[in-house]
Amino acid sequence: MSFSGWPEEALDFYDGLAADNSKTYWTAHRQIYEAAVLRPMTELVEELAPEFGEAKIFRPYRDIRFSKDKTPYKTHIGALRVCPVLRAGPGGRQRHVRHGPRPARPVPPSGGW
Repeated sequence: MSFSGWPEEALDFYDGLAADNSKTYWTAHRQIYEAAVLRPMTELVEELAPEFGEAKIFRPYRDIRFSKDKTPYKTHIGALRVCPVLRAGPGGRQRHVRHGPRPARPVPPSGGW
């Protein structure tokens, strides 16, 4: 299957999660996340892999150990890939590129460092 964009249900899922960022909401809507958010993201990174390399999809859970904001789930999805063209960064560090939609931004962001 090829990537054809994120359905409206993905944005609705994140709107609901922003309003109720709780385990109860997550558990009740996990199937929507898997079908409308995670599956399209998986299709996108698989489709881009031959040209841009393998990507890793970020987990949906936030690390709240040292944060004042204790909401447990991220309100966006993203992926990270090592970019072979940018691999030789300053000090020999690998460079990465991020992709993924955010509900507040209708166009998926892409950036590198």
